[in-house]
Amino acid sequence: MLSRDECKWARGAKSNLLPRYLNKHSVGSVHSKFSSGLNIQVDDVLIYIGCSGTPLSAFGLTIEKEKLVALLKLVRIDDVVVNKGDRFVFYGIDGIMNVDYQELEEVDLTLPLIQCGIHEILETKLYHYLQAIEFENVIGIKFDEKNRKYVDLLLNSNKEDVNVNARIVKFFAGRGKGLTPSGDDILMGFTLTLMMFGKFNSWRQAVAAGVTKAQTTMISVAYLSALLQGYASEHFIRLVKQIDDLEIVQIEKTIKNIQSFGHTSGHDTLFGLFVGLTFLTNQWEG
Repeated sequence: MLSRDECKWARGAKSNLLPRYLNKHSVGSVHSKFSSGLNIQVDDVLIYIGCSGTPLSAFGLTIEKEKLVALLKLVRIDDVVVNKGDRFVFYGIDGIMNVDYQELEEVDLTLPLIQCGIHEILETKLYHYLQAIEFENVIGIKFDEKNRKYVDLLLNSNKEDVNVNARIVKFFAGRGKGLTPSGDDILMGFTLTLMMFGKFNSWRQAVAAGVTKAQTTMISVAYLSALLQGYASEHFIRLVKQIDDLEIVQIEKTIKNIQSFGHTSGHDTLFGLFVGLTFLTNQWEG
């Protein structure tokens, strides 16, 4: 059953980051396809098209299921896509299809302001729930000696130290398998946490410099680029807001939705977020 928010966008919606991308580019191609959607690539930008009623990507839009199914059947990787200013035109070998986006309602996916202070993190329902997850058994990297060393650096290093930041980012960027490797997802969750509290700009600069197409997948770069601009996918926007929430049922629902994303991607990102919250708490107590 769809939530109230998902029902609201059941006929399609778009991220409020999308207009910034669409104003700059006109011709691209199909970058990647999945059972649930596809990515368009234009220069160094990705745009994700998914199914209406599902959480929006930070750089995406959603369309009705029937339209999406037809689109996925029509196009192949590298097929040409043209942005006409109000719609995408897909040129498949067996035909042409338009995807209108101009009239889709925008959803605000900018990181929200929160009331929680760093000194209050340990008392939040969200932190307690994350603390109970046995991440060692579910994330995509092994807790061997080398990985533990760098998780320890995430937890304890000075995030104003440019050289140490660069070492950490270089270690995690591209580490693991998949469309968004586990190391990238850990960086994503950790960086999201620091941005929630407006801390450590030096860390954000290290992520921007170290997570590139030379180091990892373009999809990871797209997610982290959107985050560094202040945007996150819809399910993470909900989670950020829930650090102020006392209702454990809603927190649990959001976390379970995130955990179902990818093979280990959801768990990896939640682990990074949990490490970030713990790091900030340690900084406060120190």
